[in-house]
Amino acid sequence: MLKTDELKQEILAKRNEVEKYQQAEELEKAFNAAKELNSLIDKYEIELAKQKATFDKFFSAKDSGGFSRIDTGNYDIATPITDKAKLANRAFNKLLFNRGPLTDAERNAYYNVTGSPGSPAQIEATPSKGGYLVPTEQMAKLQEFRKEFVALKDYVSVINVNTPAGSWATYSPEDLEFQPFVEMTDIAESDVSYGQATFVVEDRGLILPVSNKLIADANIDIIGSLGRLLAQAAVRTENKEILKPLNKLITGDTESAIAAATTVTSYKALNQALFKTLDATYLQAARIFTNQDGFLWLQDLDDGTNRPLITPDVTLPNTYRYRGKEIVVVPNSTLPSTASGAKNYAPFFVGDMRSYLTLFERQGMELATSRELYFRKAGMALRATIRFGVVVTDKDAITAFKVEV
Repeated sequence: MLKTDELKQEILAKRNEVEKYQQAEELEKAFNAAKELNSLIDKYEIELAKQKATFDKFFSAKDSGGFSRIDTGNYDIATPITDKAKLANRAFNKLLFNRGPLTDAERNAYYNVTGSPGSPAQIEATPSKGGYLVPTEQMAKLQEFRKEFVALKDYVSVINVNTPAGSWATYSPEDLEFQPFVEMTDIAESDVSYGQATFVVEDRGLILPVSNKLIADANIDIIGSLGRLLAQAAVRTENKEILKPLNKLITGDTESAIAAATTVTSYKALNQALFKTLDATYLQAARIFTNQDGFLWLQDLDDGTNRPLITPDVTLPNTYRYRGKEIVVVPNSTLPSTASGAKNYAPFFVGDMRSYLTLFERQGMELATSRELYFRKAGMALRATIRFGVVVTDKDAITAFKVEV
């Protein structure tokens, strides 16, 4: 085994250790582990430089600044770059596309920019068997981009798993009560019914072509331009799978099922759905999920004295509440209204979404590149994959209805 392969395994293990400490909020341990991670990365790059003799020319310059690159796989000496932002972008793109080791200037600029404990952590992913490292700054940016979109994943339970399928034990709700007994008599017996639920994690992927000219212009933050597309695609895919079981609560599979679904026509009927139809067990964590049509219907509700019944949350921008319950507005393009005859109906889902649905996720988003796929087009391929599965875990936690719009 090559020394670089051994170091990559050590880096991956150390990265997982950093993430474990971060999740446990043990910041001191996370910071110390991060320093060890950076030391391993330095060792890796030294070994990698030894293996890549073709890059000797790259180090022949007396100046330690960054240099422009032509698209031949080698590096030519050019005017040194001193702008730290450009150097940081170049360093990031080099790591992402495996385009050679960093200069001292690039390393300093990149680490100073990212500079938080545990960063840059690394992800091991290559087109074949592994070989280059992708900084977690990239994943942080994707996470930031996700916040720009309505991600229903943020409202359901998310469990990280290490296997593509699995099961867990369940039990049926029982109305158990303690029974009276007198001294030295038998105590009443009862039992609980257990069952088993299963999950399956499915693989989903997307490939984006990237021009070699774009890569060569390394001052550009490539992930900044493509990350938003990847994040939006991930959110759209997750939303679609999360909404599948929810939509069936209203639409079923036929037009007659849509017509038969409970229709709410006033705020009093909405109150009944929220405070009576929904089991009180879920009321504390309940939210109201609807689309833009449904939100407009809510906006027009008043109490008979022209006072609106939904109010803005002064602590959270662009957030509204009805009877204290948060209203989550999903775009019509994601959650469309349904038609029955000449009428259109907006869907409403009221309840505790975290109890209703669980999203089983494996390893989050993975990224890899390939030079071979678009070789004839002078480009590279950026491949993104996500692995998750959605399971209804408590069907009583949500009540669904529709309103005519």
